Amino acid sequence: MKPTFLELRHLKTLLALKETGSVSSAAKRVYLTQSALSHQIKLIEDQFGLPLFERKSHPLRFTAAGERLIRLANEVMPKVIDAERDLVRVKHGEAGQLRIAVECHTCFDWLMPAMDAFRQNWGLVELDIVSGFHTDPVGLLLSHRADCVIVSEIEDNDSVVFKPFFSYEMMGICSKDHILAEKAVWQAEDFAEETWVTYPVPDDMLDLLRKVLKPKGINPTRRTTELTIAMIQLVASRRGIATVPYWAALPYLEKGYVVARKITQEGLFSNLYVAIRKEDKDLAYVEDFYQTVKSQSFSTLPGLSVLE
Repeated sequence: MKPTFLELRHLKTLLALKETGSVSSAAKRVYLTQSALSHQIKLIEDQFGLPLFERKSHPLRFTAAGERLIRLANEVMPKVIDAERDLVRVKHGEAGQLRIAVECHTCFDWLMPAMDAFRQNWGLVELDIVSGFHTDPVGLLLSHRADCVIVSEIEDNDSVVFKPFFSYEMMGICSKDHILAEKAVWQAEDFAEETWVTYPVPDDMLDLLRKVLKPKGINPTRRTTELTIAMIQLVASRRGIATVPYWAALPYLEKGYVVARKITQEGLFSNLYVAIRKEDKDLAYVEDFYQTVKSQSFSTLPGLSVLE
């Protein structure tokens, strides 16, 4: 058997393909152009004389050969990451403090698995969430009341570094017997005569209002609640309609409590970033927290897109 040339970068690429389901998204994940990633895959296929996935399938369907290499990647890459993390600890130390602030109500649920995974690897880092809802999380960062904040917009500030987490789709939700349940896509006009159930946040933090309703001069009646489950209950009992991330709605969709519909033909998408103080950007545990959250999110949350 002739020698092969499988490298760690190849395994990372295959995992990215598996997780994202498309060549273009995988290329962004591993910081390659689409043509460079395709060339890398072609070299592997030529080496073994086997296709790794079915072309023109969406999402990608891996062949038996591709699935075998995916299994290898799942076995090898966690060990490589653990070894790299250990080396970083030796160099930079293990102890520190990481206080996290969020500006959105839907962050907490998806953050929990990542925080648990982080604690297992950084037992000496004091990890905590700054309680309460924060309209100015970057202000908390700059006043040293938080060490890491999760935001939806990038600010122009030389003292802060912003890194992308992901993009996600906001969905309209209503009761199963609501008249809007009959429509596959909602437009701005569909909200005009409805009660819109939202989180109690400023208008400039409501993407539906900024991107869809205001341009059409529409400002529906609103009702607020701080809890997603309370929002679902209000919607299910036909006391209003709401807009939430797809992953936040999914558990209730699966139980049949409500239905979800697309907002505008293009979809309504929102972004999340992490912001840290520039002086902390090289701290090993801060970088590992960012990577852990990003990896866990793409592994566990449905419907995410790579955000550059």
